[in-house]
Amino acid sequence: MGEAKKIEITNFLLIWVTLFFAFQFPFQLFLFSYAVLGPLHYLTEINWLEKKNYFLEGRGDKKHYLKAVFVALLLLTITFAFFEIGKWDITKSFQETIVKSDFSKPLNTYTQWSFSALFVIFIFAVVFQTTQQTTHRILIIGICALSTLFLFKFTFFAVCFGIFLPTIIHVFLFTILFMWSGAKKSNSTWGFINVVSMFFVLIVIASKESIALPSDTTQSTLETFIATNFHQVNYALTRLLGHADGSNWNLQLPIVLKVQTFIAFAYTYHYLNWFSKTSIIQWHKVDKRKMYITLSLWVACCAMFYFNYRIGLAAIYVLSMLHIILEFPLNVASIKSLFQASSDPKPQNSGATQTKEISSNTKGPNKKNR
Repeated sequence: MGEAKKIEITNFLLIWVTLFFAFQFPFQLFLFSYAVLGPLHYLTEINWLEKKNYFLEGRGDKKHYLKAVFVALLLLTITFAFFEIGKWDITKSFQETIVKSDFSKPLNTYTQWSFSALFVIFIFAVVFQTTQQTTHRILIIGICALSTLFLFKFTFFAVCFGIFLPTIIHVFLFTILFMWSGAKKSNSTWGFINVVSMFFVLIVIASKESIALPSDTTQSTLETFIATNFHQVNYALTRLLGHADGSNWNLQLPIVLKVQTFIAFAYTYHYLNWFSKTSIIQWHKVDKRKMYITLSLWVACCAMFYFNYRIGLAAIYVLSMLHIILEFPLNVASIKSLFQASSDPKPQNSGATQTKEISSNTKGPNKKNR
């Protein structure tokens, strides 16, 4: 049995084992995965993306894209910091002073608009992957940036790019697209089975008739979950499904627990999928000094989460958002590969061939088979 096939079978098992634990521990599993698996995933993927030139091909693209990433990350971090200081007793009065000042109105507008940075930086990735013409790039990015001055006022735009893009779209939809792209390139039966399994997970969760809050879920667990602000993702999904209007939402509703089961599954499998394909992606092949730094930072992140989950969450915000934004060019490249694969006259029939391509230094979406 080839290495690629073993990995696909392993992922099939991981999908269903993860779903089982998500049903049993919808809140605990998410909190554990986000605190322990999450930071290691962010650190190792950022290293790997840097090694692959962030999947950007044009001369100077890396420099320009990283400048845009810095600006977007700064805008998002300012907003995150403003809301975060309102949650701590030591800084709450400072936030209240700002809110009562003359800056309150423009600041409120800014915090609502700031999530548009995710939309603009995603457009950056799309443009850098589709055209090398500087004029076209400037024109498209400029139009999109200006459009956000009007689009941010629409709830759908804010929810889609402010809530869903860095969360559910990133960990679930993009993961499926990567898996599908990899399966088409290698013509892997198990790869296709895994893609179908991801959709079956949704069916299994939706069709479960009775679901209740596990008896071992403590109030502190629920409070910690709310402190992460991921209850907003749950609420947005629940509302999208037509089961919440703002007055009838709480963490013990069956539909809310179903959505939380999905969230726990999506995040945990997203991380496990990354680590399961180490031998293909080769993200661990960095110099020892960089690996020691990575592991030291990971241990520090875990320690902060253990000491105080809210401190850990605040500490890794930039790291989490950075890995999401840096991955955008790869997201776009993988989607392009998915649509181009159907017109390829010579499909790859070997999982080993795919492994070789992913491990090579040739830039392209096939280097990440998730």
